Amino acid sequence: MAFFKGSDYALTPLFEPDARGETVFRGLRARRLRHPEAVLEHTVALRDRLDSVAQEYFAESRDWRWLAEANPDVLFPEDLLWSPAATEPEDPSVEMGHARVGRVVIVPRRREVP
Repeated sequence: MAFFKGSDYALTPLFEPDARGETVFRGLRARRLRHPEAVLEHTVALRDRLDSVAQEYFAESRDWRWLAEANPDVLFPEDLLWSPAATEPEDPSVEMGHARVGRVVIVPRRREVP
């Protein structure tokens, strides 16, 4: 597999062959997660997007994964900024979810991974 330079998956190892030397699964193992140091708090505003928040703090919109890894309490990165409708049963009129305005998101110190 080939990944672009600087990809979070570039150094991720492949699955090892089994005892007979056959490839069991043609894919990658789970990538190594970083444990960034939290330094700031960002309060979610209306119309915030992960890429725009990353651009604001890291000057690179593709670094939104740093935000996701610094906030391990959410399963999906978009849940940092948006609340899915399924978790809001008291308001059946909400179909698409809504922005989590006022929620605090941890912003980490960005460090290069060797």
